[in-house]
Amino acid sequence: MLKQKNVGFLLLFSCFLLSACGEKEKQATEINVPEINAPQIEAPQIEAPQIEAPQIEAPQIEAPQIEAPQIEAPQIEAPQIEAPRIEAPQIDVPDLSITSDNKQITIQIPDTVLFDFDKSELKPSAQEVLDKIGEVFKKYKGAKVQINGHTDNVGEEKYNTALSERRANEVKRYLEKNNGKGSLHISTKGYGESQPITPNNTEEDRKKNRRVEIVIEPKM
Repeated sequence: MLKQKNVGFLLLFSCFLLSACGEKEKQATEINVPEINAPQIEAPQIEAPQIEAPQIEAPQIEAPQIEAPQIEAPQIEAPQIEAPRIEAPQIDVPDLSITSDNKQITIQIPDTVLFDFDKSELKPSAQEVLDKIGEVFKKYKGAKVQINGHTDNVGEEKYNTALSERRANEVKRYLEKNNGKGSLHISTKGYGESQPITPNNTEEDRKKNRRVEIVIEPKM
């Protein structure tokens, strides 16, 4: 009986020793490494040296003054050329007005010489007048001829314009028929009351404005 107790005691004691040894080994293996804080080292502040660039003045170089030679252009006088003057033809017709300059001849024919009042058909006596004007055309073959009709301001403007156109065309028709259509370059225009040569204040003035105008531009 005593032996059994001793054996049990020995077993317990052995377990205690084993447990104590294991605890010591565990403590031996668990070693706390102390934390070491690295010291904070501040980098020294180094200021860069201030170096001033040297001031270098560029040399002042004056460009040489070169005077341009004075060249006088020769004085050339343009020759004086007088344009040939176109002489106004002589036409033996009363009340006919004929003027000329260096470019053209203008013949003013009162409407009463060619037409009855408010008509656009030529009077029989008008044919003799136009035949004499046709003789003038023979001296200026190839000339440009403009026939313009004009009225006074009595009546409606539209009507007056149409009447002046009919009268201009009637004069053109007769001249081409009796003086050779191919030898003349005739155009017509009816101006009505738009181009008076004098104010329409009196009957005498209005009579002057009622006219057929033949403009001859000779071939130079």
